[in-house]
Amino acid sequence: MRTLERVYSKSERIVARARFSGWAFLGCFVLAAVLGGIVAVLWIFGAEIEKGLDPAFDGTAKYLTPETMKWVLLGVGLFVLFVTLCRGISLYRREIIVTEDKFLFKSGVANIVSVMLPLDEIRYVDVKQNVVQVLLGYGKIRVITDGNEPFVMNNIVRPERFARRIMKQCSFVRENHSRTRLSLDVGKPVAK
Repeated sequence: MRTLERVYSKSERIVARARFSGWAFLGCFVLAAVLGGIVAVLWIFGAEIEKGLDPAFDGTAKYLTPETMKWVLLGVGLFVLFVTLCRGISLYRREIIVTEDKFLFKSGVANIVSVMLPLDEIRYVDVKQNVVQVLLGYGKIRVITDGNEPFVMNNIVRPERFARRIMKQCSFVRENHSRTRLSLDVGKPVAK
């Protein structure tokens, strides 16, 4: 059980949870392919590249040698592994839940960001997806409140379904809030 669920399941009913898509790692694969392609081109055409850059080229590569390119490839591999690991930890440490009256978000490892929004302050939820995200089933959600900046969350699995759950709970909270206010005002005398 995650941190927010553990804390709030004891005192409140959790209405919805967001899941984050593993397709967030697609960028890491693209990064690996691009950097690997650059290293391969440098490795294969090292002598031709040095010949084009050095007019005193004697036919033997000085800088883009196979030994050097092995170290470059190792460095690129470690860099991609590091980026993938950081992205994985970031994705694992991100949580969103909706309780009966609150929207809760928590993210981060070293710098933890926690957001708690009352559901009656949420005006609407905006879902953004490009063609690839629609095909893969994930997207971006923006939660619009009375505040100046919308709250944005990326890589949500089935974002439309999650947005509908949020808005359904928001309307339920507003409906119950207005009923409570009306029932409290019924017995009060009207001042003239």
